[in-house]
Amino acid sequence: MPRTLRSEDAARYDDPDGTELPDDAAARDYAIRVIREVQHGEEHNWTGWTMEVRQGQRIVWQIPFETVEPNNDG
Repeated sequence: MPRTLRSEDAARYDDPDGTELPDDAAARDYAIRVIREVQHGEEHNWTGWTMEVRQGQRIVWQIPFETVEPNNDG
C-alpha cells in the first residue's frame, strides 16, 4: 500500500511503490513501525506530521506521529 507523510505546513513525501501487505490491520502495524523508525532515525519535531496509508484512492489509515510512542530500544 502506498504511504504518504504529510505535515501541517503542507510538506508531503510519497512512497509511490508502497509495500504489499495482506490486510488493513497489517498496513496499520507496518505504518506504526515506519513512524517509529523515522522518529528514532532523525532529530526532528514530528508534531503535526501524519502517516497516510492508501489502497488505490481509499485512505486506509491516517496516523498522527504524536499518537505513536517512540520505540526507545536502541
